[in-house]
Amino acid sequence: GKRQDEEDVPGVAFGYVHKGLRLGTTEIDRLRGSDLKNLLREKKLILILDLDHTLINSTKLHDISAAENNLGIQIAASKDDPNGSLFTLEGMQMLTKLRPFVRKFLKEASNMFEMYIYTMGDKAYAIEIAKLLDPRNVYFNSKVISNSDCTQRHQKGLDMVLGAESVAVILDDTEYVWQKHKENLILMERYHYFASSCRQFGFSVKSLSELMQDERGSDGALATILDVLKRIHTIFFDLVIKRVRQEVLQGCKLVFSRVFPSSSRPQDQFIWKMAEQLGAICSADVDSTITHVVAVDVGTDKARWAVKNKKILVHPRWIEASNFRWHRQQEEDFPVKVKKNEKDKENDVAAATDAANGKV
Repeated sequence: GKRQDEEDVPGVAFGYVHKGLRLGTTEIDRLRGSDLKNLLREKKLILILDLDHTLINSTKLHDISAAENNLGIQIAASKDDPNGSLFTLEGMQMLTKLRPFVRKFLKEASNMFEMYIYTMGDKAYAIEIAKLLDPRNVYFNSKVISNSDCTQRHQKGLDMVLGAESVAVILDDTEYVWQKHKENLILMERYHYFASSCRQFGFSVKSLSELMQDERGSDGALATILDVLKRIHTIFFDLVIKRVRQEVLQGCKLVFSRVFPSSSRPQDQFIWKMAEQLGAICSADVDSTITHVVAVDVGTDKARWAVKNKKILVHPRWIEASNFRWHRQQEEDFPVKVKKNEKDKENDVAAATDAANGKV
């Protein structure tokens, strides 16, 4: 709502989001930060999708070859079949062929990614293709970027995407248009269905349309890339989860006192491993670098050492609670109580043994 001259810069146009919308760098950064939090919460990344030769192939009607005409390609495209793959764009005098597997690709990718269309084509063309790919408007909404939105001539850039560059994956058949973002790019094998497409790229062979053939869907380019995207998504969030978990008890160095059965190897115990997964360093012996002594009895030598040396004395359930809540819990909420009788001691030892064995 601010006047434009009150912002830090004149702003960048985001007309594809809303006509006339301009955003300053401060607001762009805020929106990207907010979007990143939402994406990570939903366990999604960003996927930027090119159109021509990546998801589709199009041709002008006047570029249709004689062989294509003889095979009745225009008649096939004129059939009103929403589940088909060959369409006529009447107002643009064009035919468009959807790449095999594209519908399943978009459906499965939408579960892992927030998706954008980004094309060097005109806005009207991009919107028409988006309607074919997403007739119910569930995948892209307004996230359709065309040549009129680009901030640099003949170049695409993530500056037009209201999402963090660090979580963006790009699918495009043309590398040189992504000069600033090659590390985010997965280069696609080009889809040449029409004869004009083959001619454009210098292939003196019959096109798929002229051969009355097509890419195979189940193991074609999009199916192969979908498997790659699934692996990227899994690895990314495995690393994120591991990193976030390791921050929970980062900076804590623990020593355990009579928490495990005397006959066991401490490093093999469940609670020891849990503490390490949370980022803590576990030790078998006390020294000046120890921050916490984990015990169920204040009467042990290590527990007394903790009190004497002003270290934190805490019950094993502190580790469990921190693990469940993904946040370091207040140590004072998990005190090691003085034993009133042998029954109390037996109960605490049993609880610690359960924790050591992974029973919660």
